Amino acid sequence: MIVLALLPLGLLSMQQTNSVVNEVARNRELAAMGATVQAAGPQIRMIQDAQATVETLAGMIAPFVDDLPTCRRIMDQTEAHEPAATLVAFTPMSGKMRCASGARIFDFSGNVLFQKLIASPEPQMVINPSGPVSGMAVLGVAAPVFGADGTQIGIVTISLRHEAVTQESIGPQDTMQNQPIALITFDREGNILTSSTGLDDVPLRLPRDRSLAILAEGGTQVFAGTAVSGFHRLFAVVPLAKDLFLLGSWRVGVDEAFVDPSIAPFLLPGLMWIAALAVAVFAAEHLVTRHVRLMAQAMLAFARGDRVRHDLTLRNPPAEIEDLAEAYRTMTATILRDGAELENLVHQKDVLLREVHHRTGNSLQLIASVLRMHLREQPDEGTRRLLENLHSRVMSLSTVHLSLYRISGDADVAVHELMADVIAKVSAIHERYAKAGSIEADLAPLVVPTEQAVPMALLLAEILSCFPANAVEADDPPIRVSLQTCDEGRARIRVTGPISAMATLTGEQSDAPARIAARLIRAFVGQLGGVLETRVESGAALAEISFQARTA
Repeated sequence: MIVLALLPLGLLSMQQTNSVVNEVARNRELAAMGATVQAAGPQIRMIQDAQATVETLAGMIAPFVDDLPTCRRIMDQTEAHEPAATLVAFTPMSGKMRCASGARIFDFSGNVLFQKLIASPEPQMVINPSGPVSGMAVLGVAAPVFGADGTQIGIVTISLRHEAVTQESIGPQDTMQNQPIALITFDREGNILTSSTGLDDVPLRLPRDRSLAILAEGGTQVFAGTAVSGFHRLFAVVPLAKDLFLLGSWRVGVDEAFVDPSIAPFLLPGLMWIAALAVAVFAAEHLVTRHVRLMAQAMLAFARGDRVRHDLTLRNPPAEIEDLAEAYRTMTATILRDGAELENLVHQKDVLLREVHHRTGNSLQLIASVLRMHLREQPDEGTRRLLENLHSRVMSLSTVHLSLYRISGDADVAVHELMADVIAKVSAIHERYAKAGSIEADLAPLVVPTEQAVPMALLLAEILSCFPANAVEADDPPIRVSLQTCDEGRARIRVTGPISAMATLTGEQSDAPARIAARLIRAFVGQLGGVLETRVESGAALAEISFQARTA
């Protein structure tokens, strides 16, 4: 409520102070722009005079370039009118300078700056840290010279001492608030021409996030930013002439301030809000949050199954929260009591289910024993085959139920272990016909619900019964069983064996046991929701079932 009550007042205060700060910033930028131009007045005039002089010379020197004494006299007179000039010269396209002030001679034919000047027939300015003729840092102002036929015959240059275009009244340290820290001239490509603080520390005076080439494209502008040296500065850019720009760097008075002036107007409403929030947070923590946090920890511990840390003890809670805590205690006590009763019921159900599986398996084994007795006493071959099929199916059912008895109590079944038991039982039957070890198994781990595990085990037992152990030849391939898991939760059962089992697998054999086996196989595949495929592969009969493995 305190925060909401102070919100309109704080917003009004922030709006007013923001308007004042913006107005001050605009006035400061305009003042920086004007002061930059005023502080650089001598340099601007010197450079503009040099540009005008060199363009005048370029327009009138062409008739005198072959008259060496006259040409040199003109250069000497021009240098006398330019106190800052160290050299005034005409240089032909060959680069061999002979017409120069002071009758100086120099060969510029291999000079990189000379090649740059003659490459573009237009007025230019270049900075040379070490002039080859004067031996000092110079600012070169050049203009092309054209002959009577309009072709360029050379260039006229005036070299100004770098110290002459530096404002001596401005020291290298930024100690005065009403003077610029640095005045820097540069061209359109971003090349630094002059600096009021010398060329050594110019990189530290430049803006950190903007290059000189980008500033040249923006024209006249003023902006606040951070210099490469890390100080906050106000930068002003003023075009002086064609491809010549001036950058002024000014202090903004925040480097030594304890608080940034642009932030100070917002401190009062901000501190008011922070104080109100602190009071609200303290009150909420003392009255509500700490109690709710303890209740949440106890509830989470109880929900995760921790029946030891669910106890809840609060210190001086409000009456409403104490009522909630008491309701929680009653609820947890009720849940624990009901959970104990449910666990007891589940245990009883598990014991009963295990007993059902055990008794069912024993009863089926007793039935199998009776069938085996009848099988031994039956002379008719057709009846014996019928009894053998019934005996195999009963033994398969018994194996499944006894395996479920061992693993009963789980929500899901390791079907590969159940299939291994079925294979072991069938292998035991094969041993009676001297075919021990004739079934090879490769079973990948797979866990499915009981309602899917039982049809899988019965299906495997029924398919294996289609490969009679007493009818194999010596060169028949062994029986192989594989269980594979595929992508997206699908699984696949593959059973291969002697090719004589194909008629039974497909139901094409005319006798009743073969037709019954084929029907049972299709029924079990339907319970799995799978697809059955039978074919001959590499001289062996193959039964392949693909199905979607369910989750428990």
